[in-house]
Amino acid sequence: MNSKFLNNFNRPLITNPFYLYFSNFSDSILLLLLLPFLARIFGPTNIGEIGLSQSIGLIFLIILEYGFAVSATKSIASNTSLAKDKFLVGQIFSFKLYLLPVIIFFAYLISVIHPVFINKPYLIIISTIDIIFQSLSPSWYFKGKQRFKYLAITKIIFRLLAFCMTFLFVKSSADVWLYLSLLAFSSFLIFIAQIFAMIKEVGRLRLYKWGKIKPVLKSSTYNFIIISLPTIFNNIGILLLSYFANPIYVGYYFGVSKIHRAFNTLYSPNFESFFPYVVKVYKEDKKIAHNRIKTYSQIVLSMGVIFFIIVWFLSENIILLILGEQFLESESYLRAFGFLLPLVVPGYIWGNQWMIVLGKEKKFSQISVLTNFIGILTLSFLIPKFLIYAIPISIGISELLKIFLISKSLKNDI
Repeated sequence: MNSKFLNNFNRPLITNPFYLYFSNFSDSILLLLLLPFLARIFGPTNIGEIGLSQSIGLIFLIILEYGFAVSATKSIASNTSLAKDKFLVGQIFSFKLYLLPVIIFFAYLISVIHPVFINKPYLIIISTIDIIFQSLSPSWYFKGKQRFKYLAITKIIFRLLAFCMTFLFVKSSADVWLYLSLLAFSSFLIFIAQIFAMIKEVGRLRLYKWGKIKPVLKSSTYNFIIISLPTIFNNIGILLLSYFANPIYVGYYFGVSKIHRAFNTLYSPNFESFFPYVVKVYKEDKKIAHNRIKTYSQIVLSMGVIFFIIVWFLSENIILLILGEQFLESESYLRAFGFLLPLVVPGYIWGNQWMIVLGKEKKFSQISVLTNFIGILTLSFLIPKFLIYAIPISIGISELLKIFLISKSLKNDI
């Protein structure tokens, strides 16, 4: 790595991803390391039921965050006033409190209509509690301030605690509730640590009436659409699968998706640390920002190609190592998901990041609505016949269309 490269990509852009890798290690990689233990104790069916409850929880999380992970991070990164930070924090927390009863109602509704949760309501109850604490953790505040080290420390300490307690106390397939409760407890501790640290900086939280919350929603709505649609799309797959396929296939899907997601989390530190950085650079010099994002996209795309090669040639070894022999039938599914690892990179960098930097949230949200609608439509047609394979095929079609539409939209930009 030459000095010119280091000058172009300053020290925070190197150290911040490092801290975020540790943060994601606690959130995803630790859970992946725990998966061999859980897969052998719980088996494919229980693993599938856990995955189903967590997938629904993830949809709830996206709704509660309402695009603030992007818009609030961008605002905090741009703000120079403590008063503005404090007002924004109050608006966001007020809105989330308004949404909580809605989320609790839908969790209850799912618990009485879905066959899995009718028999095991604790799955959706505990997963929803976990998600509520995750949504209330103000990680967007610390990302905007580029305080990635603090995020990494809080997550590692409390996720590692849950990790160790799982090894100590989870002994049989009847302990699914205990495993989910330990995850929820660690989310609660992360929330407590982060909220107190933020309050120490901005002062006591002030809650606002709906009229004062509406302005912040306007800036977040497009980001909510951009973020929520792919997540809802991905999680519709497991919901449809739970109706059309034998429960063991849901377990196969959950195991494979955890491995696929673990590879995806290796992108996240770069994505999350680069975004506030390029926002600042763009305000100073648009051309430099464009050159930086081009170099950045080439680096991340190369990562994606390497991930795909690893998955394609080592899928059997990965399955045996992480999930065990019970999941060996899912090897071909993992290979199919491997194709997505480089394919999602261009759409995310040039859409989710660059178009938002340019202020084209509305245009990108329209692209997201169209591409995800086509993806969901494709998934609905394919899943009865192709089951798990239908999910990566439909995501691939959606991503290719997204890349085409983004490149067309950016044609006249710098």
